[in-house]
Amino acid sequence: MGFLTLILFVGMGISGCGTSGIVGSLKVQPNSQIESRIIINNPFLASRLKIKDLRATFSGDLLVAHIAVTSTHNSALDVQYKFRWYDSQGLEVGPDALPWQPLIIYGGENKSLQAVAPNPSIKEFKIEIRYTK
Repeated sequence: MGFLTLILFVGMGISGCGTSGIVGSLKVQPNSQIESRIIINNPFLASRLKIKDLRATFSGDLLVAHIAVTSTHNSALDVQYKFRWYDSQGLEVGPDALPWQPLIIYGGENKSLQAVAPNPSIKEFKIEIRYTK
């Protein structure tokens, strides 16, 4: 797959639970290109937590999402994350299938998060991370 260059977009003024933190996305294009980006909707959280890497591999015909997250804060962060899956038309598959997952990440700690797509039609994933306090 190779190393992915992450494009950083800062989005301000977007509200709602699903967009209140950091959103990382990765899309596998038909010609095997990979497009990834990170959108920051919460500068407070973004100053304390970084998505360091977004990667995708395949297990058979299922997309496997890999994310590396690092705390740049000096104490524990109480956050939640959720993977979202999209088909080749950009439609979300099973939007309510999985709940938000709790994650405590301590100062300076690195965490790896991984999830497997629910079916072979998945060509894109997003991970949303929100601050819980």
